[in-house]
Amino acid sequence: MNGRAIIAGMQLMQFHTLRSGVQNNASPAGERALAVMADHLRDLLFSCGLFDTVEVEPTDNPDQLVAALCQFRQNVSEEEVALTIERLWDERVSYTFWEAHAIRLDEGFVELEGATRESVVGRYATLHFVATRSQVPLQRGASG
Repeated sequence: MNGRAIIAGMQLMQFHTLRSGVQNNASPAGERALAVMADHLRDLLFSCGLFDTVEVEPTDNPDQLVAALCQFRQNVSEEEVALTIERLWDERVSYTFWEAHAIRLDEGFVELEGATRESVVGRYATLHFVATRSQVPLQRGASG
C-alpha cells in the first residue's frame, strides 16, 4: 500500500457534513434498536472469517452509536477488510431508507464511519468501525 492512506466511498468531510445534517433533523435510535444492530454486526463480523478479535457495543456518543473494534488476521489485506465491512454495512446492517459512509485505509488499518436512517420521520444510527492487523506473537527462544 506504499504507506499512503486511501479514502473510499465519500470524502470524510462530506460524510461528516451529511451525518451532522441527519443528527440535527432526527433523533437517535433507541437503546434496544442499537443493541440489536450491535449484536447483528458482531455476529456478521465473527462469521466472515477475517477477524481474530471482534468487539461491538452500543455507546452514548451520537457520532458512533455503535462502535466496533476488530483485529484482522495476518493473511488478510486491508482492501479485503474494507470491501467486506462496506458490503456488510450496505447490505446487512444499515437501514434500507438511507445510508452514507466513508472508509479510510492505511497500512494495517481500516476505518469505516457510517450513518443510516430508517425513514423520513425515523431515527438514525451511526457506526464507527476500526480494524487493525493482528500482531504476530513473539517466538520464544530455546531455553537452556
